[in-house]
Amino acid sequence: MDDLRDILVTRDLDDEQVAFANAIGLNPVMVPSIDITFRDNWVSVERVLADRERSVFAFTSQNGVKAFERFQSAGIELPKDIDVFAVGEKTAEALADLGYKAQVSDQQNGIGLGNLIIEEYNSVAPGEVTVIHFCGDKRRDEMRQILHKSGIDSKDVVVYQTELKKMHIPERQFEGVLFYSPSAVQAFRASGGFRADVTAELFAIGTTTAEELSIETGRHVHVSPTPKTEEFLKYVAEVLGASKQQIEK
Repeated sequence: MDDLRDILVTRDLDDEQVAFANAIGLNPVMVPSIDITFRDNWVSVERVLADRERSVFAFTSQNGVKAFERFQSAGIELPKDIDVFAVGEKTAEALADLGYKAQVSDQQNGIGLGNLIIEEYNSVAPGEVTVIHFCGDKRRDEMRQILHKSGIDSKDVVVYQTELKKMHIPERQFEGVLFYSPSAVQAFRASGGFRADVTAELFAIGTTTAEELSIETGRHVHVSPTPKTEEFLKYVAEVLGASKQQIEK
């Protein structure tokens, strides 16, 4: 793999994604940055839903959808015609697999999703609708804040926990480092990843992660045009100039 560009990826890729990376000139070295633990007691979540006359579901991550699937598997009946909103096509696709068609914001973060919800319910009386955000313990507050400013009630329902891992970062030079979440940036920092004079290009899956990375490093961050891993890898290869002629347009 001497002709491939070495990149550090802060999460695991599946075999198909690794093969795709190799095909476009990249050699991904995977060092996972976080562990996810899903909720196993759903009584309080069921109570939250029961206390709201009309709920709207919001998802800002695929892990939120995975937790929601476990919630469904617990035998709790939910209406199929409920309004659902999601950040990113991948999250929407995961919801579609569960039978829910989600509206997706053009802006790939919580702010964009909040604005989309506001547009949809701007004529609804205050208190008539509650947005239920299925999220992790390290969620950001922007969506909830802009919803409240617009008079739309929201409730963060924590359905998974994110634990930062101690990353064992190889002592070698990489041409790029890929981050998939603000938590990955935090884990990389806690593991000493930013202490060295790193010359690698920095890549983020989305604007929220890019903001965290930019604040941490003060450096330029390349942001993937979409939150899909294959497109992210293709973008990395293009930026690094790795075998451009092999990249399928």
